[in-house]
Amino acid sequence: MARILTSLQTGDWLTKDRLLVYPSVILAMTLAATAYLLVTGGGVLPNGSPFGSDFVSFWVAAREAVAGRPETPYLAETFAGVQNEIFKDGNFYAFYYPPHYLAYLLPLGLLPYYPALALWALAGFAAAAFVVTRIVGHRFETFLITLAFPASFLTVAHGQNAFLSAALFGGALMVMRTRPVLAGVLFGLLTFKPQLGLLIPFALLAGAHWRTILSAGVTTLVVAAVSALLFGTDVWTLFMAQASDATATLREGYVGWNKMISTYAMLRVTGLGDDAAMTVQFIVSLGVLATVWWSWRPESRVAFETRAALLLTGALLATPFGLNYDLFILAPAIAFAVAHGMARGFVAYQKTVLAIVYISPVAILALMSNNLNFAPIVLALMFGQLAGNALQDARRGGLRPMPAGE
Repeated sequence: MARILTSLQTGDWLTKDRLLVYPSVILAMTLAATAYLLVTGGGVLPNGSPFGSDFVSFWVAAREAVAGRPETPYLAETFAGVQNEIFKDGNFYAFYYPPHYLAYLLPLGLLPYYPALALWALAGFAAAAFVVTRIVGHRFETFLITLAFPASFLTVAHGQNAFLSAALFGGALMVMRTRPVLAGVLFGLLTFKPQLGLLIPFALLAGAHWRTILSAGVTTLVVAAVSALLFGTDVWTLFMAQASDATATLREGYVGWNKMISTYAMLRVTGLGDDAAMTVQFIVSLGVLATVWWSWRPESRVAFETRAALLLTGALLATPFGLNYDLFILAPAIAFAVAHGMARGFVAYQKTVLAIVYISPVAILALMSNNLNFAPIVLALMFGQLAGNALQDARRGGLRPMPAGE
């Protein structure tokens, strides 16, 4: 027993061979299960929706915009009718994204559904994998581990945008020290999913990263203006008008709380009311914000890799609205944590915790199917260890202190 505990503490059990074999086994099982699902169902899921079902919303929205009807995604009844006319499954997939995201999707509206889905998944993963491999190095091993990450399967199976989110979020942090303006551009493009960016302005302000802040602000205005030129200002009016629908979706559980990864959703699953659950979520978010703010201040002298991993992980803990596929944001977070460990050495149990977090989407998904939700606990485990690393960095003076006022 003592030997097992020592191995877990040091992480010696996670050898290079195992880092290749385990992901390979996970990947093989995932591909086999996906192939079985596609072949036996003819590309259709048990509920009648096509594979990558959330992509229905993106693709139909793009298709309508290409046809000169960009307002359709923001008119629920009309949008539902168009979806059902094409897929005839009776399911509805809402579009709660701002018009500049619709502009990102436009090229996909020129393709049939499955080619568009394949392009979306492959291009998104390629961008995300590029970022992760640039963060941690070891290109082949890192690429394999990223591909086998269970959250990669969730993103593909849902046809969702977590690859794009991770590429933009992780990419911005990756280049921030050398190309702060580009980092701001990437953060600005990430505004298509504002719930992931709740902590970003605070981190940038804490670190006095003025060029990144300015660049992000300008980029946000530019993409909004371009979408208004493409689709008209009325589309923005319609988007703002449906904000209450998005809030109701969270409050009423129209998207099952068991499928979400927030503290709020976990508490709603247990039967807690909206006000009480949101209060606890606010307290958690405030604690996460305070930790991120402290770590990003230059005076803290926390290593940049730790700051980046804290911000990425904290982004998932701070938002009340996060879905299981958003766990792919942990890919660049884990990469930054590993890069820090390779440079400074891993602290006790860190490798084991990272391995648990890496494989956790499998257990999270299994428990979600039984109306259980422990995703926030996994996120808190990683965030807590990163916070401990930050304290250790502060005591040791950091690795490469990030200068204030870029």
